[in-house]
Amino acid sequence: MNDPQFSRQLTKIIVLGQNESYSYSESEILEWCRLEQPFVSQLAEEGLVGRLDSASMQYYYCDRDLRLLRRAYRLQRDLDINPAGIEVILRLLMRIDELQRAHPQPDQPSEPQS
Repeated sequence: MNDPQFSRQLTKIIVLGQNESYSYSESEILEWCRLEQPFVSQLAEEGLVGRLDSASMQYYYCDRDLRLLRRAYRLQRDLDINPAGIEVILRLLMRIDELQRAHPQPDQPSEPQS
């Protein structure tokens, strides 16, 4: 296959469990999430994803960021939502997750039998 499309090097990132955290570079994130660099940078500058390494002045991303960016990609691809809308949706989803962790709901009681 001499097709230039297949000559690119692919990056494979495996998202492991909740307890494991690894740092990924921006180039790995861009390849994995198939997002444009300005879009990822905007989300990082808004504080939604990534952490800035002050020594190298580069953003690095963890597993949680991967999940959020993959969600952002699906929102953009499937629903054609613009970056501002995606930012609002991600913030709301993050807030819902925080509230659910802070106030876990007990299992719903079964209805009494007559």
